[in-house]
Amino acid sequence: MAARKPVLPSDLAEAADRKRVQQSIAWADAAAGDNDAQFVQLLENRLRGAPASRSRAVIPIVPQPLPQRSFQVHGDPRYLANVRHLARRTGGGLRVIGGEIVPPGDFLDCVAVGNDKQWGCTGTLIAANVVVTAGHCADFATRIYVGRDVSKKGKQVRVAKRVRHPDYNRKGHNDLMVLLLADPVAGVAPRALAGKTLIDKASDGRVVGFGATDGAGMLGYGVKRFVDVPIVSNACKGSVGEQQDRYMYGCDLGQELVAGRPLTERDSCKGDSGGPFYVPDAKGRWLLAGATSRATDSAMSTCGDGGIYVRIDRFRAWVASIPGVVLP
Repeated sequence: MAARKPVLPSDLAEAADRKRVQQSIAWADAAAGDNDAQFVQLLENRLRGAPASRSRAVIPIVPQPLPQRSFQVHGDPRYLANVRHLARRTGGGLRVIGGEIVPPGDFLDCVAVGNDKQWGCTGTLIAANVVVTAGHCADFATRIYVGRDVSKKGKQVRVAKRVRHPDYNRKGHNDLMVLLLADPVAGVAPRALAGKTLIDKASDGRVVGFGATDGAGMLGYGVKRFVDVPIVSNACKGSVGEQQDRYMYGCDLGQELVAGRPLTERDSCKGDSGGPFYVPDAKGRWLLAGATSRATDSAMSTCGDGGIYVRIDRFRAWVASIPGVVLP
């Protein structure tokens, strides 16, 4: 008879946390009725440790004030509706409230990008010899790392050529760069690109990267993590009241998408720059929709208040025009 796998304390803690999140989502969903804003506030309070009712009856708790960070996002009905949709769809997985370390074998196309001395950005393999990353990562772009933790053994490949978008500027516009590798990456399937229709209809996406894990963006770079985030603006074309997305969030009209933090301040951060923003297709396959660029103009802290992602579909023709690039 095969030996049974021991149940570790960490496994029990994770299972208990998942159950707590599931129960909190169900409770907030019932208590809020059709009010998405109340759902988000009640769930945020519950996950932050607000006291729960001892009664089994659904009795809404007195809302605690939300942090003043991201106040524009919390007033955006698209964000509120998509947070709720994300919570319902994922069924209370930990990714609803925060990032997890990517399991072995998943998202191999997400690579670390660095210079000869250190690692500092993230990118996505879109062809065997092509990585797309952020334009502002030019100083961290002489090699890539394929693996889960840059402190561990993994495959490294030199960058043969860097091509930053010709209209890039340091304020964040056209923040995209293509890396042509000296050798093709074997054993890793390049990530397929999402099309316009899929991105326009997406309500949420998955961010993967090697970035920092603290709100100041100073600590934790080097381990590949993922988090699911609700989309606020799919193409920076909407508005809330009289204020257009491009002025409220600082995104580029038609060329970028905005995604807010889900709950408890999980978000992309420093070191995730250039990394993938995936959206699922009808078959559940993750396709590349965007590259992590920067925080929104409404952000009140370095990380955790939502981010702006360059839409790859809007730059596909430029990427394909670069000599040496052959997209699958």
